[in-house]
Amino acid sequence: MQELWVLALSFLIIGIGAYGGGLVTVPLMNRELVVTRQFLSMEEMSKIVAIAQMTPGPIAVNAATFVGYRVAGIAGALLASVATVLPAITILAVLTHIGDRLPSSQLFVRIQRGLRIGVLSMLLFATWSYGRGVITGLPELAIAVGSFLILTIFEKKVHPLLVLVGAGIIGLFIF
Repeated sequence: MQELWVLALSFLIIGIGAYGGGLVTVPLMNRELVVTRQFLSMEEMSKIVAIAQMTPGPIAVNAATFVGYRVAGIAGALLASVATVLPAITILAVLTHIGDRLPSSQLFVRIQRGLRIGVLSMLLFATWSYGRGVITGLPELAIAVGSFLILTIFEKKVHPLLVLVGAGIIGLFIF
C-alpha cells in the first residue's frame, strides 16, 4: 500500500511540472524516478523514453503506465496514469474558470510568457541529459548534427519522419 502512495505522489509531481508536455517531462521523470525514488536506473529510463516516444499518446502517461505496472502491477499502472493527468485537468479547469472571468488579463499574459521560457529551458535540458547517454562517439554525433541541420535548413520541406527513418538506415550500416 505504501508503494502505491509513493507511486501516486511521484506521478502527481511529474504531472504538475509537465506544463509543455513531451520531452519537457523527461528531466522531471528522471529526477523523480531515477534520482529521488530509484524506481529505475538511468539505462532503464532511456529505454522507457524511447518506448514511450514510439507509442501513441503523451510520453508522461506512457511512462507512468509502464513504471506503475512494473512497481505495483495493474493497480500501479492505473494509479500512476491517473496521477499524471490529474494535475493538468485540475489546472486547466481552474485556469479556464479564471480566464473566462478575466480574458484579457495582463497578469496571465506575463505568466504565460515566463512559462514558455521555462518550457524552453526544460526542452534544452532534456536534450542535453538524453543526448549525453545517446551520443557516445563520433558516428552518433555526426548523425545527430546532420539530422539537426537537415531539419533546420530544410524546415517545412523535409518531413521529420523522413529524417528519423534516414538516421535509422544510416545506423543500420554503420553500427
